[in-house]
Amino acid sequence: MNEYEIVIVFNPRLSKSELDTMLNETKSMILGKDGTLISEMDWGKRKLAYQIDDNLEAFYFIIRANIDPETINDIESKLNINEDILRFLIINEILGEISGPTKQKDTVSKEG
Repeated sequence: MNEYEIVIVFNPRLSKSELDTMLNETKSMILGKDGTLISEMDWGKRKLAYQIDDNLEAFYFIIRANIDPETINDIESKLNINEDILRFLIINEILGEISGPTKQKDTVSKEG
């Protein structure tokens, strides 16, 4: 099991009950695949940086969970089908790993 962060941007035209239903469906996809929820954050309705499908605002949710890496593709395909999800992003949380070059690799050795 790996730790993942899932950011979901929902259509702003959804009612509170529709939004809760869709969020519960997403959480059940995670839990149904032997996953565990770590935390969830409701960022509420926020202005988008750019217009998506005639929408200037959207509902943001962030879910952190432990999920089996083999089931991520299933979750992605189900999120991708839903027309009320404007965007989503799934990030693998690997703590302590450096992405990009380090200073040691950037230095050039001048021997001569």
